[in-house]
Amino acid sequence: MTNQTAPAAPRDNLLGVCHALGELFGFNPLFLRIALLLALIVNAEMALGAYLIAGVAVLLAKLATRERAKSANKRALTLTHA
Repeated sequence: MTNQTAPAAPRDNLLGVCHALGELFGFNPLFLRIALLLALIVNAEMALGAYLIAGVAVLLAKLATRERAKSANKRALTLTHA
């Protein structure tokens, strides 16, 4: 037998905005996707603009939390070695 990992699941989203917001606020992202679809039908420019702004906000939040986690790990390593 060889040690092979399963292939990664294909991503079926654009920026992961609906998933990230659903995870953050604790609701099913399908509801947000449906609301986005309805908003696209009503006013596509406004909906895409809001989606892109939310995408940038989610990206910045992920980068900020990643940096915080890195600095916390460095502090923990420093305390254990002292």
